[in-house]
Amino acid sequence: MTLIALFLAIFVVGPLFFCILTARAATVTWARKVALLAFGCAAVALMLRYGTPAHWGRDPLVTGLGIGMMWIGWISVLAFAVLALRRADSGVMMRRLSTVLGAGGTTIPWFGLIWASYSIT
Repeated sequence: MTLIALFLAIFVVGPLFFCILTARAATVTWARKVALLAFGCAAVALMLRYGTPAHWGRDPLVTGLGIGMMWIGWISVLAFAVLALRRADSGVMMRRLSTVLGAGGTTIPWFGLIWASYSIT
């Protein structure tokens, strides 16, 4: 059941969040806000991972929140890169291609999770 919930979150929620982040015009101000989101998520994830080492891996809430922050940070980095590409080329083809590739890129953690779960056994 957990893997099904993670699958739905990663293949539905992740691409939708990415599309929300990249739906606005690729202005410098918006790109800075997306970059700030990425850095903020990374800071929180690092704080949870290394600031509370006694709880990491033992407390599901701390571990899940830390992994979630890493994932949101990953999506934000992808969105920032897409915004930079769109500032360089504002054509319709670039917008379509960057949306498809970026939304697909948000699912990469799923393959790492599945690979790790099968290689542990």
